[in-house]
Amino acid sequence: MLSRKGRALWVLAIMSPTIAELCSGSSPPFEFFIPTSFALLLGLYGAGVLIVRELSVIWRTGWIGVVVLGAAYGILEEGVAIKSFFDPQWMDLGNLGIYGRYLDTNWVWAVWLTIYHSAISITLPILLLSLLYPDLRSERLLTKKAFNAVLVILFIDVLVCTTLLNDYAPYAPMYLLSIVAVVGLTLYAKHIPRNFMMPSRAQPSWKPSTFFMIGFFFILFSFFMSGIFSETALPPVVPIILLLTISFYVILLIKHGMGLTDNRAQKAYFASGILFFFVPFGIINEFSGYPGMSVVAVATAIFIMDLMRWSEGKRVLVYRVGSLLYGR
Repeated sequence: MLSRKGRALWVLAIMSPTIAELCSGSSPPFEFFIPTSFALLLGLYGAGVLIVRELSVIWRTGWIGVVVLGAAYGILEEGVAIKSFFDPQWMDLGNLGIYGRYLDTNWVWAVWLTIYHSAISITLPILLLSLLYPDLRSERLLTKKAFNAVLVILFIDVLVCTTLLNDYAPYAPMYLLSIVAVVGLTLYAKHIPRNFMMPSRAQPSWKPSTFFMIGFFFILFSFFMSGIFSETALPPVVPIILLLTISFYVILLIKHGMGLTDNRAQKAYFASGILFFFVPFGIINEFSGYPGMSVVAVATAIFIMDLMRWSEGKRVLVYRVGSLLYGR
């Protein structure tokens, strides 16, 4: 029988690849659940999100520190491991392998994927974990020995990805710069004041439904802005600035309206708004030739409904969160 910390650890480790890869359709069910594929994703996403959470607790970074560490993870995965930042033929790029390419780097894609991984792969799972395990919010889940083991797992996974998954040889100075960026962002996160950009009011200023819309439109506009300009004559700096501006504006909205206490519903609705984007997205993917994505979409919709009900103290309808997390 796992301890509560053990349950929390596995919930977080599995939640990251499930949201970022399965729900998004990047790895549809018949690919995601292949044992070797799942192990590779768990070693990358699961180890990454665990390390980010542990560092944020050790360094007491606050939520902005989690976002910065999430950006470092995004660069580590897509720049160093997968090398999609540099490979113009990467399968998901489309026109972004041409549009915004400078110094052999896909800049619009690089900025978008850094934001995506910071928000979806790292910050969102950690936010959900803090809701489900509020008493563990400031506690480490890993011992020092376990932390080092997870770090080794992440290193091996990155090494496997960069040598076996994509044999593209990137422009050496830019590849080295991506490694420097990972180290630099990690060290920067360590020195961010704990209260930097934290909510400025004790109580939430806005209803939970407002944060649902903020979360939904954040991810919607991010996906929209990342590709809509790729067939236009506008300079690539335009979508890059828009992506960064939208992300910063969402942080400001959270700072202004989330509140420091009595905000469980606001946090849950914000997370649900982000997740809800993947519901119609999954159905579209089903009709685009990715079988099983409609099932993922329905499961996500039910989870969202129960998460929002649970956050307001209402009875959940399907997901037995207490049984899953606490063994009762």
